[in-house]
Amino acid sequence: MSQMTRQHHENVVSNLDIGIRFYESNVATSGYVPFHWHSSIELVCVLAGQLTFQFDGQAHVIRANQFSIVSSGVIHDVTNTPNRSLVLQIPLRFIERYVAHPERLNFSTVGLEATPAYQEVVAAFKRLNQINQERQRGYLIDTGITVLTMLKTLILNFTDPDDPLTESSSSLKSIVIYVNEHYRDKLSVKAVAHQFGYNASYLSRLFKAQTGVTLGRYVYLIRLNNLYRDLIDTDTPVDVLMDKHGLTNRRTAREMFQEMYGSLPKQIRLQYQRERSQRMD
Repeated sequence: MSQMTRQHHENVVSNLDIGIRFYESNVATSGYVPFHWHSSIELVCVLAGQLTFQFDGQAHVIRANQFSIVSSGVIHDVTNTPNRSLVLQIPLRFIERYVAHPERLNFSTVGLEATPAYQEVVAAFKRLNQINQERQRGYLIDTGITVLTMLKTLILNFTDPDDPLTESSSSLKSIVIYVNEHYRDKLSVKAVAHQFGYNASYLSRLFKAQTGVTLGRYVYLIRLNNLYRDLIDTDTPVDVLMDKHGLTNRRTAREMFQEMYGSLPKQIRLQYQRERSQRMD
């Protein structure tokens, strides 16, 4: 993943000289990336395994030979099983050479998975990967041609010019930032609502409608994600880490952790330690 500022806004760092970021991601464990957004369009094509993107109040599940596209500025999170995927991030500054107001492009693939245009995009992903693996003379030109052709296909087939993006999610972004930075506190819907001058029931409806998960569940997901990171990065006892990350209900924490990562916290740590030992041998 590229550098994230304060864990919510992703700054896309180009890894190809033409100004885009493209790479193959191989992930051996289940995982979770909290809600964030970025000033680019992000496309992910799954080669094996499964990813679930949560945005616009819906869960978008993508499996092998499927792709997801997240419009610029759209708040989203990602849950994954072990997977192999191709990731393409196209910054707005790249797109604005060819399209006016690229920040308003509102992409959607819902109901279009069986169309020829959808299959063209999947094929273009695989072509991009081959081009960048072989890196023959002129590969950056071939990469640019493929990306621009893909971008044209996406704009013509997966956007509606009469339904542009708006800035209506700015208040939600402030809430996400606040939760991401204060997840260790005893956060309640009422406390967060008071912080932003909302009625608690209104905030609950707003958050669920725009993200697809309840605010209470999101706080728990953030806590579990940070617990996971500490499990593999430190030797601190599990109970101490749970207290550190605000997970006071041990039973609920273990159940949700197993739901997210497929194993209990101690099992994840042992698995990681074994893998690390094998790499060092």
